[in-house]
Parts: sequence; C-alpha cells; structure tokens
Amino acid sequence: MIPTLPLLRRLSQGLAAVCGSLLIAGSVLAEGASRTPESPAKGVLWEVVQGGQTAYLFGSVHLAKKSFYPFPEAVQQAYQQADTLAVEVDSSDAQANLKAMPLLMYSGGDKLENHLQKSTWEDLRKTVGAASAQFQPLKPAIVATGLMMGVFSQLGYDPRLGVDLHFIERAKKDKKTVVELESMEFQAQVLGGLSDEEGDAMLAQTLSAMKNGEALRDTQFMIDAWKRGDAETLASIMEDIANKDEGSRKTMKALLDDRNLPMVEKILSMMDNGKRLFIVVGAGHLSGKNSLTDLLRQRGVQVRQIK
Repeated sequence: MIPTLPLLRRLSQGLAAVCGSLLIAGSVLAEGASRTPESPAKGVLWEVVQGGQTAYLFGSVHLAKKSFYPFPEAVQQAYQQADTLAVEVDSSDAQANLKAMPLLMYSGGDKLENHLQKSTWEDLRKTVGAASAQFQPLKPAIVATGLMMGVFSQLGYDPRLGVDLHFIERAKKDKKTVVELESMEFQAQVLGGLSDEEGDAMLAQTLSAMKNGEALRDTQFMIDAWKRGDAETLASIMEDIANKDEGSRKTMKALLDDRNLPMVEKILSMMDNGKRLFIVVGAGHLSGKNSLTDLLRQRGVQVRQIK
C-alpha cells in the first residue's frame, strides 16, 4: 500500500469513479478487512516544545468516515489554541489542483502504456478492463492512487471527509491562517517526476497488493492503529511497507523521507516567529525513523505524544 498524498487524493476522485470493475474487487477484498467498531477516532497527537513555544502535530488520514468525528478534547484544545493551521497542501484549492494536473499527465500523444513493463500494462488491463483506455494519458502515480480509492470507497472511506480537509475548512471558517508546508505543484513534481522504473514498480505493487488483499489489510491496520492512537504500531506498519522490496523503498523514500526534512525546517521557522501552530500532516509522516517527530528530536526539540 502506497501512502496517498492530499493532492492525489483530490485529483483522483474522478479516476476512481471510472473503475467499474473495482466495485467487485472492493467487495471481495472487504470480506477480509479488519472490522473495528465504528466510533470516534482518537488519532495521533504530538506536543512539540522549543524555546518556550509550543506547537501540536496531528496525524491525518486522507480518506475518512463520518464516524471518526468528533475528535477527543485534547485534539480540540490543540486546534483551538492555534492561530495558524499548517498542512501539507491546501487541497481545497481548486485552481491549484488544475494547475498541478498537467504534471501528472503525458503530453504530445505519449501514453501510460509506453512507460510500463508489458506485464504491468496487461495486469492493469485485466484489473480494470475497458477503463484502461481512459488511463492512457495519466502517469502511474495517479493511476495507482485512483485504483486504491476505488477499492476503499466501497468500504465507506470518503476523500471529502479526510482529516486534513476537515481542519482546512474549519480553520477558514474560524478565520485562522492556513499555511502550506509544501505546494500542489511540488507534490505533483514529486510523483510526476518518478522514473519509468519507479512508476512501474509503484503501479505493479498496487495491482499485486489489491489482488492478494495486502493493500486493504495494510491500510485498514494503519487506520485502526491511528484510530487507537497507537504510534508504535503505525511506525511498524510503515517500516514493513517500506521494506517489502526495492521499489517500495524508493517510492516510500520519495513520498515520505525526502519530504520530511523541509517540513521540519518550515515548522521550526514558524515556531521561531511566534506562530501558535496546529499542524496536520499524513500520519505516515509522524512515526518511525526519519519521521517529523524523529527529525525534531534530532534537533533537540522536545516531542511527546499526548495519549
């Protein structure tokens, strides 16, 4: 299972809708899914203290359910004390979405099939049938994300209910400042810039994991751990995903590790400038080696999970 960037979650909603054959796949895979009682989520919340300034880090899942809300009082207080909400990107920005989309598409008549191993392309065709023709203009990253969303929509997960989007919309209503740690264009460049080898590995892994149920199990285990506030299990899951094979290691490095250090720099800079921050980023960024919490500790910053 490859973590979903907020940008791709938003751009691939329409893509998931054309995956008619995934309706069957999703219902089959759902039979083996972990069944957690539907109740509000605890989530994973961290306190960050440096030089008398305190910020809060909250792990997001980019597809969620209504039952995840409302969050516990500790999360509500962390949000309310903030004057600034920091997120990976403002995924509610429709214009930025449109500007980023060309970076995830081929141009000049080029097509997806030309950049995949023959076996990967055939596997995609078998999985989605005639819908594969609609995928031809798109790069592997957004195709892989659309496929995963097609499956998880069958389990009731909705990108419109994602945790980061929830807080973005809430912060705008509350007149808080919303700051992006990255940008739509940057995220699109990261995924659109994968080499043919890396893109093929990402899509091939997604297709394989969908068929054997691994994608659903990994993501459901991750969401269950996040709902419980179990940061240690989250870290273990992310490590297992990254170490599946060489393709997974390269993709996870591009999606997580390479992005974490610049985020840390921006967070510390805002804290130095006196911003009262509530920071919402994908939960995968907050647990394990080279995570935001790990890198902050390496800088001598006090970081503790609020249970």
